[in-house]
Amino acid sequence: MLGFKSFDTATSILSGVEAMHMIKKEQIALRDQSVQNQKEFIHQLFGLAA
Repeated sequence: MLGFKSFDTATSILSGVEAMHMIKKEQIALRDQSVQNQKEFIHQLFGLAA
């Protein structure tokens, strides 16, 4: 058990884990499986600044 302190923290961490699994299983359509494309996918998914 990771001991999440809040629901928001748990949601963020588990969303990231699921995103990594999606990339690993190639369930998303990337031009290729390069690290740069994976990084861009994560930034778009979580609304991070590029």
